Amino acid sequence: MKPEQIEAIEHFSKKGKDYGELWDRILESAFFIHGHLCGGMPLGFRAGLAALKKMGVERELNMSKLVFVETGTGHAAGCFADGVQLVTGCTYGKGLIERTEYGKWALNLVEQSTRRAVRVAVRTEVMQASYNTPFINMRRKGVAPTDVPLDITKGLVDGLLARPDEELFVVSDIFEYPLPAAAPSSFNLAVCAGCGEAVAENKLRLKDGKPMCIPCAGYEE
Repeated sequence: MKPEQIEAIEHFSKKGKDYGELWDRILESAFFIHGHLCGGMPLGFRAGLAALKKMGVERELNMSKLVFVETGTGHAAGCFADGVQLVTGCTYGKGLIERTEYGKWALNLVEQSTRRAVRVAVRTEVMQASYNTPFINMRRKGVAPTDVPLDITKGLVDGLLARPDEELFVVSDIFEYPLPAAAPSSFNLAVCAGCGEAVAENKLRLKDGKPMCIPCAGYEE
């Protein structure tokens, strides 16, 4: 990462202190994990923060909440999902985030035990404006995010971090989300009879009477 980008990240991360204790460190982590300065990631960060605030809950440290983020692949500003993931704590590794592929800049934050949920969507006019920024225009021409001049990206990020929630988002009332019953997690380990690699017991398949991982078994169900 270029030194000037690191300096910019450190500058913007300090603004996280406005959200409360430790949020500057979480915002800094989000920037570094995402890898570049852009508008999508901070917009997702702000949207996730608005969802936590509306629900009156803390950032997820365990497994009690889920996020369904409505972005997809193959479109601009999908970086939104990284911001959502880092701010809510509903991370991919914990299995707490799912991308719906709707191609929208919105999220549903769900409390698993109660099914209480909130949907936060970026306002249409905000997305329309963002698609007409110099940053997106350069990305259309194939310029990598890290090669977009910092005077362009810094102004974009600064504006998104400074604007109030009501200018950026439509936040729903609390509603009940129709979650299916979750399968219990497995804490047992097995060894695939095919490749010999360790595999979580609840992901085993039987082939010719032998326990195998999904790739070796050749089927998922």
